[in-house]
Amino acid sequence: MRKHVRAKRKKTENEIIKLLRFLIKFNLFAIPLYAIIISGFTWPSLMQLTNDISLFALRLADVDASMINGFIVIPVENGNFAATVSWDSTGWKSMLAFFALIFATEFPLRKKMIGLLFIPLIYLVNVLRIVFVLFFVNKYGVLYYDFLHATLWSWGLIAAVLVLWFIWMKYAK
Repeated sequence: MRKHVRAKRKKTENEIIKLLRFLIKFNLFAIPLYAIIISGFTWPSLMQLTNDISLFALRLADVDASMINGFIVIPVENGNFAATVSWDSTGWKSMLAFFALIFATEFPLRKKMIGLLFIPLIYLVNVLRIVFVLFFVNKYGVLYYDFLHATLWSWGLIAAVLVLWFIWMKYAK
């Protein structure tokens, strides 16, 4: 009986050590995220690309969108609504967080490299987030913008990152 209890305790200790190793590695791989935030670095080319792709997708969705001075302008009831893709709206934090999640695991490098193939999918989900919000505002009004942008889709992007990470984890095992 004591052997069983000791074996169970040892297994629990090993699981805690694995979790602590994961958390330490995750935070180390998240250092670039913190460095970018602190330094104020932005990548205007990524912002412009995201703006352009979003505008293209809106037009495909039959929204009469245009680009004026770096802003995507869409018609709404009684006027227009304008939005631009800021640095934070490019999805860079989600992509770096996914990178950190992948590399914090104990899997071999080959499997981690395959996991990085999900990063363009995270970028695409982010573009779809932008397009959905602007499409919805175009169809149903500006009243819903803050909720959709700040609450629903911020959490939605986090959920997408975690779901893709769990899918990768299942494959990697």
